[in-house]
Amino acid sequence: MVIKTKKALFKVVGMYCTTCKPIVEKQLRGEEAVKKIDIEYMTDSVIVEFDPLLITKEEIKNRLERSGYKFVRTVNTR
Repeated sequence: MVIKTKKALFKVVGMYCTTCKPIVEKQLRGEEAVKKIDIEYMTDSVIVEFDPLLITKEEIKNRLERSGYKFVRTVNTR
């Protein structure tokens, strides 16, 4: 069975330096549904590749907010 992943770009506010990256990663790493995370604090962007059958964009958004960052919007990338 082929797992169809989705990618979404989450725009967040509050990431100011490279030390923010592990804080965000901690909320999403270890989650079986999350396949890949790309974090760019310079553009306030978190790109997440995930299995939509196991986790929703809303759940990812909530985890980002638990990291202490303000969620702005989600943009589908595929």
